[in-house]
Amino acid sequence: MKKIERSAFAEIARGDFEFTRETRYLTGVIRLDFGTQSWALSFANGALAGITDGTLVPDAEATIIVGGGADQWHELLQWKPRPFYQCIQSAAVKHGMRINVANETFAYLPALNRMTTLLRQLYNGKA
Repeated sequence: MKKIERSAFAEIARGDFEFTRETRYLTGVIRLDFGTQSWALSFANGALAGITDGTLVPDAEATIIVGGGADQWHELLQWKPRPFYQCIQSAAVKHGMRINVANETFAYLPALNRMTTLLRQLYNGKA
């Protein structure tokens, strides 16, 4: 998996109307586990407050957890992904990616989908 800079994602996410609309009430942490690398996206009253090292955030402190191996993320972030890699939910059901079961996970699925689109743009140099 190619490296995506946290700062680049933070910049594009904060400026994206759809992402900010879909996270507008979120307070908590979305942890993204990319194989051995992990990000913790912290939100306060719907605003992305920062992105830190997710390996320091235990499961119990994460509001939403999305994870997979580097190969799974590579497939998910392809510009034209294979079937069932088009979104996190289907990749979790069909390809073994991890998504925790919490009320917030389902309440913020549109935000997770938009986040995936933004990550896909950065991964493919189209942001």
